[in-house]
Amino acid sequence: MVLLAVSYYLAARLGLGFRFQDSQIGVVWPANAVLLAALLLTPTRRWWVVLLATALAHAVAVASVTPAWRAAWQIAGNALFITSTALVLRRVPGLPLTFETRRQVFAYSAIAFVLPALYAFTTPAFVRALFHLELAPGSTLATTLLRVTLSNATVLLLVAPVVLLWAQFPVHRLKELSARRLWEAGAVVLSVLAVGMVAFGTGPEIAAGVPLLWVFPPLLWVAVRFGPVGASTALLGVAALSVWGTARQLGPFVLMTHADRVLSLQLFWIVMCTPVMLLAAVIWERERVEDALQAHRTQLAHLTRVATAGELSSSLAHELRQPLTAILANAEAAQVLLTRDGVDLREVRAILEDIAEQDKFAANVIGRLRSLLEKEEPHFEMLAMETTVGDALALSRGTVERSGVQVETQIAPGLPRVRGDPVQLLQVVLNLVVNGCESMSATPAPDRRLRLRVARQDSEYVEVLIADSGTGLPQGREDRVFEPFFTTKKTGLGLGLAIGRSIVSAHGGRLWGENNLLRGATFHLLLPMDHANDGPTAADRHRR
Repeated sequence: MVLLAVSYYLAARLGLGFRFQDSQIGVVWPANAVLLAALLLTPTRRWWVVLLATALAHAVAVASVTPAWRAAWQIAGNALFITSTALVLRRVPGLPLTFETRRQVFAYSAIAFVLPALYAFTTPAFVRALFHLELAPGSTLATTLLRVTLSNATVLLLVAPVVLLWAQFPVHRLKELSARRLWEAGAVVLSVLAVGMVAFGTGPEIAAGVPLLWVFPPLLWVAVRFGPVGASTALLGVAALSVWGTARQLGPFVLMTHADRVLSLQLFWIVMCTPVMLLAAVIWERERVEDALQAHRTQLAHLTRVATAGELSSSLAHELRQPLTAILANAEAAQVLLTRDGVDLREVRAILEDIAEQDKFAANVIGRLRSLLEKEEPHFEMLAMETTVGDALALSRGTVERSGVQVETQIAPGLPRVRGDPVQLLQVVLNLVVNGCESMSATPAPDRRLRLRVARQDSEYVEVLIADSGTGLPQGREDRVFEPFFTTKKTGLGLGLAIGRSIVSAHGGRLWGENNLLRGATFHLLLPMDHANDGPTAADRHRR
């Protein structure tokens, strides 16, 4: 509460320095922004403490320049105004107030105009002007009402979002910013300062030829790249520069009378705020939607991998049964040898080596299956597509043998790496291999051939080609197999190829299929090379 009282006091003293000439009306009253943020961040049962602390701070701040009766009126009026605003904000846009949705920005902007307009009728300046007890020279009742309304509206639009957002901002996120992000933030600050100094820090003759629209490009940059926190901070910075220049008789606003000058400043701030904050909200919403879609896509891909593993379960069981049976047989043989006199250590050593080899084989099968079933966020890394193809063939070996398919592989030497998620790309290749084997169930056994080729395609892509001699794709509707829930299998879900294409597209590649001239179909998987890591790929990738 001490920090709140000190912040309110400093904000009030700052507001006293910005008042209309020959008037008690402030151009902007930042103390109300501090009070509003405190109420929104404090449980309602503790509001009385906030109101008491700010009331005392207000009384001390204005004691030297405002009569006691007027200070009491201001304290009561501000408390009623800001409390009403906080209650409406809690109900309409809702808390937490992050300005990350268009609904929140629209609702907040509307409230920032409506409630100050209603409150203006209760202020000392308007009431005394209504009874001709206090009226600045050249002012009318309408101009007094407009000044009070804009004074409170601008503080809600300009200052309150900055105070509120930074009060909610987790400090640890600043430490997590990358060097590139920090450099970009520095460039944004410099661009805002540079444009602001040209627009508001030069003589009126020069500034008059500089369009105020120049300040919008850096503001739009901030809104797109740094969201509501960055946008609100940059808006306040531009407003501060405009006040600084105008106070020193610089910039375009000094070419008009004092009253018109202040009104123009306020209208300029209002015109800036809503579009920039709305753009930041739209970008933030779009990113959140994209993140949600990616999360759903990842979850669906995982479910498809689980379904694929279920289809391969019998084959995988057979894969594991062989090494486990061999391990058991070798262990029993070693036990028999150890019961004899004069144990042949070379024979025991050979048995143990065979057990170790069989154990490694089983571990590899389990490791590949575990990799396939991992449910993690996409993790892009440098990988060799020939290794991915090898893993897919190892996982599908039981299916290949059960289907009586002969596999032919052609791996070009010196292939460059690609950048991708190893689990997702393994899922794509495995699905294509399994589909190819299943499509040849009606093909005569001697003709069941699956051909896999990995090679460069032009100078930009690595191509994985998978060709079968099965039933082929629906004639004239080859691309329909990539539509969700379209399947030619009796028990298929129709999701494998659709998810596969979405995965490949997210990697910047292409996946399509075409019928062969005589029999079967060929699927082409094209992935962009990682030119920063061109060269042979002797080492296999490292799993996460």
